Amino acid sequence: MTNLRTLCFAVLLVATGCSRRQVVSTPSAPPQPPRIQELDAVLASAESFPCVAGLHSIPATVVEIGVFGNVPYQSFSNGNVEVNAYGDPGDLVGLEAGTKVEDPALQQCLLQFIAAQPLLAADQQRVQRLTPAPALDQQPGLTVEVTPRNAPDAFDAWWISLERPEMIAAARAPPEQVAAVTQPQAQWAPAPPTYYRRPPRVYVRYPTYRPVGVRVYVPGFRRSRGVYVHPAIRIR
Repeated sequence: MTNLRTLCFAVLLVATGCSRRQVVSTPSAPPQPPRIQELDAVLASAESFPCVAGLHSIPATVVEIGVFGNVPYQSFSNGNVEVNAYGDPGDLVGLEAGTKVEDPALQQCLLQFIAAQPLLAADQQRVQRLTPAPALDQQPGLTVEVTPRNAPDAFDAWWISLERPEMIAAARAPPEQVAAVTQPQAQWAPAPPTYYRRPPRVYVRYPTYRPVGVRVYVPGFRRSRGVYVHPAIRIR
């Protein structure tokens, strides 16, 4: 989130989307133990935090540049908050929560929600020590960052994020896999509700902070043997 500000702003104007820090091409890292809860657990946990309860899937525009370039992700909103989960739903390489609401109490609640998602107690404590002020805590295996809404690439939202730099490169999908788990924006439909996703409320608007592009990821995709697959495909 700390570099590539000018380029991100230009990309924003053409609605292609952008992550918040420039990426430098690096070889794929060897597999590492998960550092963030699985997506199902993240969404279930959200129901325990008033600021993120009632998340509903929203279109996730394909991002081609930046730290999360070509990393498939799923996006959720409850009307006031957006949550983006990057990579394999069972082994996330990134997780972020953001809001455009100017409310320190809501931001503090989001910090507590994100603090509950790392698998290691030491990582949870790192998030708990943060305040809503801009911050960057880079340690091996997991980076924690708070980005203010006035950052040119923040889409006018305040963000708290978890990133696994060494695993992000391995999570990128080649063009054929991106094509397999995306669809035209006009054909997008939300994932069916589950026990932790409440049905959408007709009186609530679920905005997307990143401009919606031509193609968006299909909700519910997964990864099997290093390959991203459409949720309609059964894995044997």
